[in-house]
Amino acid sequence: MDSTGDTVKEDDDESSSSSSNVQHALDEFREKWQQELKKDNTSCSSLGKSDALSSNELMDKENLSIEQQAKVWFIQGTELERAGKVFEAMRFYRRAVQLVPDIEFKVYDRVSVKQQHRSNKPSSEVEQLTSSLIETNLQVNENLEKTDMVLRFQTLLAKSGKLFETASSADRMLIVTSAHFSDLPMEVILYILHWVVSSELDLKSLERFSSVCRGFYLLARDQEIWKKACVRVYGINVGNLAGSPFATWREMYINRPRVHFHGCYISRTSYLRLGENSFQDQFYRPVQLVEYYRYFRFFADGKVLMLTSPDDPQSCVSKLKARHPMQSEILKGHYRLHNDEVIIAAQRNRLSTQNQRPGRKKEIESEYGQQTFYLELKIVSTSKRTFSQLHWRQYSMIQLRNNQEKTTTFDLAPTKYPPLYFSHVKSYHQESDGPLK
Repeated sequence: MDSTGDTVKEDDDESSSSSSNVQHALDEFREKWQQELKKDNTSCSSLGKSDALSSNELMDKENLSIEQQAKVWFIQGTELERAGKVFEAMRFYRRAVQLVPDIEFKVYDRVSVKQQHRSNKPSSEVEQLTSSLIETNLQVNENLEKTDMVLRFQTLLAKSGKLFETASSADRMLIVTSAHFSDLPMEVILYILHWVVSSELDLKSLERFSSVCRGFYLLARDQEIWKKACVRVYGINVGNLAGSPFATWREMYINRPRVHFHGCYISRTSYLRLGENSFQDQFYRPVQLVEYYRYFRFFADGKVLMLTSPDDPQSCVSKLKARHPMQSEILKGHYRLHNDEVIIAAQRNRLSTQNQRPGRKKEIESEYGQQTFYLELKIVSTSKRTFSQLHWRQYSMIQLRNNQEKTTTFDLAPTKYPPLYFSHVKSYHQESDGPLK
């Protein structure tokens, strides 16, 4: 009994010791496993933090523009590339380039501008205050109705020291082999603008030029250009700027009554005319609807073309493009501006003797004689467009035939002589014959 009891006790001791060893090994395995899990969690969380961009720095993609969304994807790609995930980064790079092909240059320009701004911080408090005021004035929603844009742009350009320059470093890379417009001297640029305005006073193109940038805006306000334009339009009656109610020559040209040169003035007249009775039916008398157009084309050198035709404007405005037309139905003359009136003297355009058959000129002169037309028209502005109408004031004709003059004054009934309305014609200023002088 004793021997068996001792053996049982020894077996119990061995089983208890083996179970304790197993339990100890399991505890050690659990501790190692938990430590490894903690390391993996910390590494994954650090990578996740580096991969994801904070919501405070980037807005929701649905509210971003195409360029901003491309910048977001490009920045995410750079973060993934830094973390070693090249394949994931390539996906974001590919999306960004599909939206904006030169997104890399734009992101680089933004970073370089920020670094330059940080390095060039104003030292004094006064400079900080002025720079902050200028930056607040550059807000998109700024009310510019009562702001002097010339003074405002001059202040901004005085700070930068340049009228205009290339837009970004990407543009500089594209024009390495060629010169930029800003490399030209100021005198050459102003001479180019004289060609843009040309002798026909195409100031509409000059206004388009001023809408490009701040430097072009200031160049288009050059007082010498606008003074020459006023002298060419008003002649000896231009007067002095000091004694006029206008502050600048540009203001005088815009607000003082004048005629437009980049199109023609058109009026349409229609009336009913009774025909002759039919020889078969004496009670039948036809009524005819007569419709025709009047055209006036003014030139900057004081010349004018007049045309009366039943053809529509699409086929007639091209006839008035040349300064010396060959059509006999077009009247050529001169005009002068007097306050808000334009006074015109025109003669019927006769063919030269070279284009006529022998003896034909004498037949025409004996039939019609020499006809000279005198007109006075008032320049009227509307709420939508300035100086866009011409109202009839006086119309007469002097006919010289067989050394005898005959004066005819026409009755300016509103139905027969309606106002002329200005219509813009693009083909009139497609070419420039010479600079503004």
